[in-house]
Amino acid sequence: GTPNFMEALAANGTTNIQTSVTGVTASKRRFIDDRRDQPFDKRLRFSVRQTESAYRYRDIVVRKQDGFTHILLSTKSSENNSLNPEVMKEVQSALNTAAADDSKLVLFSAVGSIFCCGLDFIYFIRRLTDDRKKESTKMAEAIRNFVNTFIQFKKPIIVAVNGPAIGLGASILPLCDVVWANEKAWFQTPYTTFGQSPDGCSSLTFPRIMGLAS
Repeated sequence: GTPNFMEALAANGTTNIQTSVTGVTASKRRFIDDRRDQPFDKRLRFSVRQTESAYRYRDIVVRKQDGFTHILLSTKSSENNSLNPEVMKEVQSALNTAAADDSKLVLFSAVGSIFCCGLDFIYFIRRLTDDRKKESTKMAEAIRNFVNTFIQFKKPIIVAVNGPAIGLGASILPLCDVVWANEKAWFQTPYTTFGQSPDGCSSLTFPRIMGLAS
């Protein structure tokens, strides 16, 4: 399955591997307006969905290749591959299926020029207009279950980062086994900017990887 695996990486712009961590202070909205390197190509989403070989979801594409499962974020219920409970449940479902079938590993990537903009705050804020305590508990549980799925997944997870990874989109990366990033990838965890506590176990994994001072 190696040729197919490398072809899948090449399709995500990660043939020339280069990792980079860029310090940026712009907000998510400013990034969406000013920082993306190329416009989102809707034709690419259509093409990927048309060539999908196994499972159809709303917010992700799952392609069963020779020896591995390829999961791509391709969100319709959120902007810029952001994560809401619907998206997270679909990723969990795909990972659970891959854990039980004959896949030797999972390749996780995204459609378009953005890898993942983290949590979909607009989705969450809209649901806080009713019972705040109840909705907050549901949100926390959705995020906890999503993160635990990565922690408990026993097969290798290879991530191909083809663009910006923000918030939870960046903090889940240390929970995977290999992260490959192209020259257009950059990483931001704007927790203090948005008054948010660190997620994805990043308060543990980041110091272990980068050192406590960083």
